[in-house]
Amino acid sequence: MIYESEFNPELEVAVRVARQAGNVILEYFDSDQQRQTKEDGTPVTIADKIINHMAIQEILKAFPDDGVVGEEESSEDTNRKRLWFCDPIDGTKPFTWGVPTAVFSLGLVIDDKPTLGVVYDPFLDHMFTGIIGHGSYCNDERLKVSSDSLDSGFIAVTTDMKRIVNSPPVYVTNLVNSGANIAGFSGGIYKSTLVARGRIAAYIEAKVAPHDIAAIHTIVTEAGGRVSSINGQPLSYTAGFTSAIISNGIVHDKLIELAV
Repeated sequence: MIYESEFNPELEVAVRVARQAGNVILEYFDSDQQRQTKEDGTPVTIADKIINHMAIQEILKAFPDDGVVGEEESSEDTNRKRLWFCDPIDGTKPFTWGVPTAVFSLGLVIDDKPTLGVVYDPFLDHMFTGIIGHGSYCNDERLKVSSDSLDSGFIAVTTDMKRIVNSPPVYVTNLVNSGANIAGFSGGIYKSTLVARGRIAAYIEAKVAPHDIAAIHTIVTEAGGRVSSINGQPLSYTAGFTSAIISNGIVHDKLIELAV
């Protein structure tokens, strides 16, 4: 990755934190993960907690005036101009199952604008980075989204079988009825990295949070893609949101149509 940006110091810290997080992911992947179930029914492991705490400490040590919003833990003051959004392990479920699609995600949002993103896949040693106005990379390879249409590309969706069977999201039903090529596998940010790499055309999800999207937002848009809510509205990291479409841009408007 080659950047000439005012945000190079932030990138250096974020990449260092990501590699430390990757070491923790690998350490606990095949060991005692001390798995617990949160109030929302999702799992959390000791690795999630270690990584989230470490990220807060490292970021505030380097940038004491910033705030950190993490999935498992946040800094004391998150009413800051510069906020880091951390997902210590995106794909905790497959992580506990032994499926190697877990990634670490860290994004910097300034004045509600995604500015820098780092996602690290320790299993493949893929470091995804993006800085607003300066492109995005996987290691040293410049990223570019695909030119696939809805007919030729694959659209990744939720793998929550209870939702799909009992109360399928409108967009899933409409995608099936439209004949689109649908892909289902765990790891929302992992899916989004595939959009940035041009492997799939889009990922659409009705249940996400800012810590899920902040990093990949910059990475995908700098690869030529587009990110919005499922109704096409811009994502606000200060007000919050619960849905997202991450796409190559070509299929974006059609996915918005299919989501309503």
